[in-house]
Amino acid sequence: MNLERFDWRVILSIAVFSMLMQQAFSYVCQIAMPILADRIAEDFGISRAWLGFYLFLQNIAAIIGAMGCGGFILRYGALRISQWCLILMGGSLLVVSTGILWIYPIGAILLGMAAVSTPASSHILARVCPPRLAPVVFSVKQTGVPVGSLIGGLLIPFLLTISVYSATFKTPIHLDAYGTAFVTGLIVYLVALSLQPIRAHFDADRDPNVQLTFSGVSETMKFVISHPQLRDISFGAFAFGGLQSIFAGFFILFLIDGLDYTEAEAGSAFAISAFTAVGARIFWGYLGSTLFSARTILGGIGIFGTLAAVLTSFYDASWSYSLILWVAILYNITSLSWHGILLAEIARLSPPDRVGGVTGGVLSFTSVAMMIYPALYGGLLAITNSYSVGFLVCSIPALISGIIFLRPPIDAPWIRSILQGIAWCLRRDRLTYGAVIAMVGAFIGISAVYLRLA
Repeated sequence: MNLERFDWRVILSIAVFSMLMQQAFSYVCQIAMPILADRIAEDFGISRAWLGFYLFLQNIAAIIGAMGCGGFILRYGALRISQWCLILMGGSLLVVSTGILWIYPIGAILLGMAAVSTPASSHILARVCPPRLAPVVFSVKQTGVPVGSLIGGLLIPFLLTISVYSATFKTPIHLDAYGTAFVTGLIVYLVALSLQPIRAHFDADRDPNVQLTFSGVSETMKFVISHPQLRDISFGAFAFGGLQSIFAGFFILFLIDGLDYTEAEAGSAFAISAFTAVGARIFWGYLGSTLFSARTILGGIGIFGTLAAVLTSFYDASWSYSLILWVAILYNITSLSWHGILLAEIARLSPPDRVGGVTGGVLSFTSVAMMIYPALYGGLLAITNSYSVGFLVCSIPALISGIIFLRPPIDAPWIRSILQGIAWCLRRDRLTYGAVIAMVGAFIGISAVYLRLA
């Protein structure tokens, strides 16, 4: 398809819609396993905590892919990489559809390697989007995640209920978890194929002579770590990505296994709450383009995302479905709505020819979080048999990140700054003030207890 004859606004609209659909069906693949996990665990007679191990493997592969994607994007083209990502993700579902448990780690690795879909789409949008519109445009593109949540949250439970009558066996055949994974994988392949007509235009900047070396990876990571604002953004991507990962991985399982909701009820709560993030992402992008800085928006997301995670940890059987849904909505409009404005800020701070690589470098921290958080959550679930503890523990980094974003960037290395902060706290006068405050607080607390007992 020849797009040169179109106005830049039309080209931008095509790019945004294409990358939104790519992002949406990528996320359908991400949430398929959490939805199917309960049935698969029951079939094989294993703990539901196995999902944490699956996500752990997935995100090890995602870290490797995100750190090394820059050279692949430049050499093969960002749109071709987007197609490859969809093919890998669809392949991961085909692996699940086999019902052979010991090859499931291959599916997790395929799914993780496809995490470079976001850097690839950022590379495309950075080329065709005016800088002043970047926060809104990137936010609109990232609505693909809640759109994917809506599609997956409704499509997959629906497929689980489908039965096909077999004339050969004279009995209805249920799709169940494995047939559902197979059909979903085929749908994702069709989406990958639909991107082919626009490939020539959006991959016109590819350079087949680019060398794929590890030195490029190390240079990208050094650039990210040494840049004060990108360093803060990287920690935010870690903290917010972690909260996102445990919501995507365990929220549905929390409702099904922990609170005895049906798959349809849990999937609907997930889909409805996730869809509210569509408007939130665009709204944060608008605010970041007009009234506030990106750091201020990200700081607010960190604070209120922490609140949402803490409230989620208080879920129990006495909560009404509507109250659970309202907290899930708060979770989604914060901890699942940071991507667009964060990606736009990365694009603003990156060299024009390295947007995809730098984006991948920053998002590798998200992949690290998505590796660590589910494993930590799964471990806490196995030890405590409680779905609440994990949400409470995992909210702490988001709170720290929110505080970091609400203050100016620290030019000095973080370790030096932390040591300076500790030294400041350990000065004699600060220790004296702290001791006095602690004693006064203890006296007031003891007095209150004594008066109540009296």
